[in-house]
Parts: sequence; C-alpha cells; structure tokens
Amino acid sequence: MTEFIIFALIASLGMIVQSVVGFAGALVAIPLFALTMPPRDAVPAYCVLMQVVSIYLVRESRRHVDWRSVRGLLIGGLPGVLIGALGLKYLPLAVIGTTISAVTLLFGVFFLSGMRVRIPDHPASELIVGLLSGLLGAIVGSGPPVIVYGLARGWPKEVFRGSLLAYFFCLGATGVISYAALGLLSRHWLLLAAGSTPPALAAAWLGIQLKQRASEKTFRLIVLITVIAVGLVGLVKYLR
Repeated sequence: MTEFIIFALIASLGMIVQSVVGFAGALVAIPLFALTMPPRDAVPAYCVLMQVVSIYLVRESRRHVDWRSVRGLLIGGLPGVLIGALGLKYLPLAVIGTTISAVTLLFGVFFLSGMRVRIPDHPASELIVGLLSGLLGAIVGSGPPVIVYGLARGWPKEVFRGSLLAYFFCLGATGVISYAALGLLSRHWLLLAAGSTPPALAAAWLGIQLKQRASEKTFRLIVLITVIAVGLVGLVKYLR
C-alpha cells in the first residue's frame, strides 16, 4: 500500500506539471521515483500511465498542435526511443540514476538562466533533435532537446504546449511497445499504474485549470525550481 501511495502521489505531481506547460512531468516525477524505487520498474509503469492521461491532454490541446513539425521530429524520435529502451534494460542503475539527475539539473538551469538558442526550421534539424529526444525520452521519460527546439522556434504558448504534448504522446506509445517487448512491464507495476490513473487524471484536470487562471511565466518558474531541486538531490544520492 505504501508503494502505491508513493507512486500515485509522484505520478499526480508529474501530471499537474505536464498539463500546465506541456512538458517536464516526467522530469519532475521520474527523479523522485529514482529516489524511492527502481527506475527500470518505475519508468515503464509511469510511461503507461502518462499515455492514458495524455489522451485527455492531447484532445484538450489538439487545435494548437503544429503537426508538420511534430511529424518531422517523430522521424528521428521513434527509432531513438527504441535505442533508449535498450539502455534502460542493460545499463547499471547507478548510470541510469546519474543520467536522470544530470539531465534534469542541466535542463532546469538552462531554462532558468533565460539562455536563447536559434535552431533553423529544417528537416535535418528536426531529425537530429527528434533522435536525441527519443533516446533520452526512453531513459528519463522526457526529451529535453525537443523542448529546446520548441523554445528556439519561438512557438506561442499554446502551440508550444500542444505540440509537445502530441509529440511525447506518440513517442510514449513507441516506448510502451519497447518496454513490453523487452519484458520491462510486470503485472505488479501495471497494476500500480492502473490504480494511479484516477488521481493522475484529476491532477491533469487541475493543471489545466491552473494554466487557464494564472500566467505561464509563474508556473514555469515553479516547475524549473522543482526540476533543479530534484536533480540536485538525485545527483547527491547516486554520486555518493
């Protein structure tokens, strides 16, 4: 029961963040999972849960998705997630934990600093960004390169959020298939994901209400501070 409560609480926290800004739900939730349970069990289970909740989120934001860019990113992202899933199965847990924490920390610091990057609108850029995002997405549950790409393209708030939700939903479907093929989805963890779905859906609905009532800038600041905090805690644990 304790394991279920912890999983459901962390998953719900991630879903609130995901529904507000369209990304970072996994970057918040998975480092917290890594501190309390094996990542190679928690990541696939959370990916299944996120797919279910993302159906609701993508439907809510579908009018704002830049489908052309999403398709280009998926050309590289889909094979990337297959490679990342193999890494999740065979890499040592310390390597996975350190990778999760380091990527999380760097991602938070990068955006909190307000750094700007320009990436050309070109099929080759989308291919490379998609491949890197898919690779990291299978291991840490999210793909920071595609988030950087969206910011560099200067997508408006709703286009940015909707396009990332759609991209990560498609990528997540490939991830679930990969996890199942590699034997990373056990009955126990699937039951945890299923039991955590109702509170996660409620959290996603709450996140949408918060997005509509408050400025995006405030919530992104809260998200990034949280991301940096969990990244630091994870690095201390695994490096020790």
